[in-house]
Amino acid sequence: MNKFLLLLVMVCFAAFGTAQQKPVTPAKPVAVTTATKPPVIVSTKELKKQLERNFTRKRYKAVLAIADTLLKRNKKDENAFRKKVFSKVYLKMDKSAIADLKNFYKNKDTAATIIAIIPYTFDFKSKNRSGDIYYKSAMAWAPKNGIPYILYGAEQADNEMIAESLVNSEKGFNLLNAEYKKSFVSNYAMVLFGASKKEDAYKLLETEITSGNTQDEVVRTYFQFFEKDKKLQEGIDKASAFIKQNPLEIFYTRRALLYSANGNADKACEDAGTIAQEYSFDYWQRRFGCAEVMADVTPIQQRTYIYEVQFQGNTYDFRVTNPIIDMGKGLSFKFKMTGDVGIGGLITISREAADTAHTQNNRFGNGDLQLTDVTTVWVSNAVFNDIKTKGETFINADLYGEKQYELINDEYNDDDEFYTVKVDDKDKYIRCIKIASKDGDEEIWINDDPKNPLILKMKLSFSIELKQVL
Repeated sequence: MNKFLLLLVMVCFAAFGTAQQKPVTPAKPVAVTTATKPPVIVSTKELKKQLERNFTRKRYKAVLAIADTLLKRNKKDENAFRKKVFSKVYLKMDKSAIADLKNFYKNKDTAATIIAIIPYTFDFKSKNRSGDIYYKSAMAWAPKNGIPYILYGAEQADNEMIAESLVNSEKGFNLLNAEYKKSFVSNYAMVLFGASKKEDAYKLLETEITSGNTQDEVVRTYFQFFEKDKKLQEGIDKASAFIKQNPLEIFYTRRALLYSANGNADKACEDAGTIAQEYSFDYWQRRFGCAEVMADVTPIQQRTYIYEVQFQGNTYDFRVTNPIIDMGKGLSFKFKMTGDVGIGGLITISREAADTAHTQNNRFGNGDLQLTDVTTVWVSNAVFNDIKTKGETFINADLYGEKQYELINDEYNDDDEFYTVKVDDKDKYIRCIKIASKDGDEEIWINDDPKNPLILKMKLSFSIELKQVL
């Protein structure tokens, strides 16, 4: 999403904490007979935990009830109000969500802006969900605010409603002051691009960039035009020219992405390395899978995986060596536990288990072990495929039996996509998938490779995490 829009959302929602609220009238005491049991009152601290847990697990109806209770106790509870509105959006209670925002904000422009930004914030486009009710409500609430018109025009452009899109976008852009025009020029340019006025769109943004408007969204949109038009080399040349004049991170980033789209991984990683060195930001090296930062966890016989285990107050290493991994034929590896545990052996996992098992063996004794219907250290094809195709699966991983797990992916938390491990005493990354039990008690990280679905970390009744790769 446009970072400026995200900033607007954050700034506007920050007002929750300082908005004027009506004083709460204390309730009159109610007489209670001796036979009546006093109601169980859940502490505010516990309710806040329940709010976060249910929101994370997408239990939005439960969130509404908890948020209402918290807001009765404290009408200035910013987080509860935000979670309440967001939950209503997710539940498609659109009219109610809009009404809440109108009632909360005394400034109509602020309310209209927040309302109009919601379809962008919640990515309605990817869900084939219309934002009409939000845009129209915002325009009616504050008709001289250009932002709702601009955003509505952008959605109409996506829906190939070209004539309507141009009318709303042009009207909205002209209503904006000079400062806001700088922030929303990319939205207007996207409408022009979608309306087959591509040359106008290119020229508008190139003029903005040349005049010093190098906001991320402006530069990003400009170079996305080259990618959409398959003018990759032309875009690379433009980025190189801008870098020569003004070597900003955003220009290196866009050039790296164009190199990657053009199949030149080495050049993409070269730019990603420059970004990491100059700006201490290695995300793009991870994104492009550059060898400088990615850990090689290929299961060759010389490989050793060193895990740290914490179990019943004890900490020790669990070492996996000599792995022979073929998800179509079966698996085998040697293991050794250090410290007072001091056991080891050879583990063999059958082809059938590697293919279909949903149970993990996480308890070891001394000596060799043949597994025919469960896996260990690696998950099965069935589990991995369920996660990748359905976003959920079931696993029996601990003493509490089988549980439903779901994919966790927070775009603002790299831990959900990249796992850190030591290789030659340097931190390197493994692309991973993270799942959690739906009750929130268990978490598992898995190497994102169907040929090597290695478990990287588990938080169960004990914890185990891969610390080093040799």
